[in-house]
Amino acid sequence: MQAQSELIIECDKLGHNWRFFSELRPACRIVPVLKSDAYGHGLLPAARTLRRAGVKHMALFNVEEAQSLRQAGIDCRLWVLEGLLPEDIEAAAALDLTVACASFEQLEAMSRHGQSRSYQWRIHLKIDTGMSRLGFRPEEVPAALALIKQSPALRLRGCFSHLAASNQPECQLTKQQLHNFRQVLGLLPSSCDELHLCASNGILHGMMPELPYARLGIGLYGYSDLPQYAEKLQGAMCLKSRVLSIKEVPADCLVSYGGTYKTKAKTRLAVVPLGYADGYPRALGNQGELLIRGQRCPIRGRVCMGMLMADLGQLPEVQCGEEVVLLGKQGDDCISAAELAAKINSIPHEILCNLGKHPKRSYV
Repeated sequence: MQAQSELIIECDKLGHNWRFFSELRPACRIVPVLKSDAYGHGLLPAARTLRRAGVKHMALFNVEEAQSLRQAGIDCRLWVLEGLLPEDIEAAAALDLTVACASFEQLEAMSRHGQSRSYQWRIHLKIDTGMSRLGFRPEEVPAALALIKQSPALRLRGCFSHLAASNQPECQLTKQQLHNFRQVLGLLPSSCDELHLCASNGILHGMMPELPYARLGIGLYGYSDLPQYAEKLQGAMCLKSRVLSIKEVPADCLVSYGGTYKTKAKTRLAVVPLGYADGYPRALGNQGELLIRGQRCPIRGRVCMGMLMADLGQLPEVQCGEEVVLLGKQGDDCISAAELAAKINSIPHEILCNLGKHPKRSYV
């Protein structure tokens, strides 16, 4: 039985994008970021694809994600970027992880655990260089290093930070963060060599190319803010549905909840069985478009929980059951997550993560 709608992930495109970034910065090890179910693309399929492609390090958000990969037999080095909650420490110790440490409380808890069980943690020190999220402020780093040095349970392997405006390399915040991180690097012992700051935009803007590691997030999934690179990346996610019904209505008819759209003339509407419960943004009502027969059809009225309506315009007689593409390519046209995000003042990351919750997902 054919699904009414499905999310299709083309896994080979993840490998293509990772190789593209690896060739762009060959002296640097590019670490793919698979947090949040690989940005909606599926954690395990993405990890297996990248492992076959030769990836030796993967970055995750939390211990639960790391546990899933270990249970699936993924044997590469795993970085947990969020750090640990107290209740995660025991489970994390059994998974052979490299864990971010962002506070004195985390360092002390891991030190106590390791000393009580003769276990040594591999840690990356997280530095707050100006984002005011996780991490030690630069002036706190000497005290953190002293604590690590005196604890046999803590082995400092790396240090990293996160840029708040990596798409703006010339802004004052970015310059200050780069300066702050360089200041911290001068305090680290030589054994701390897994140093990373740049994510996708930072790599493409050529920031701190001397660092031996970089994290690949949104670029892995085919998106970049820079037009000259966007065409070289390949979006791996495609959302398809089918025409459920064709409805012809006269002029001056209101469409969908709230009657936010009124037809200007006799109109043929395609009813598509997909809505915000499938992760498609409700905010795209009266703004989004979809592809039928390779032609763009505007969405009319509000997106419903499980349906939306599109204006067929002058398309030849469309039949029930025909393919509809809401994200991805059909014919010579393509709708990207970046395009959808721009229409609702969002970012591709949010579009992909939300669409990734679609109940029907397949891999090619």
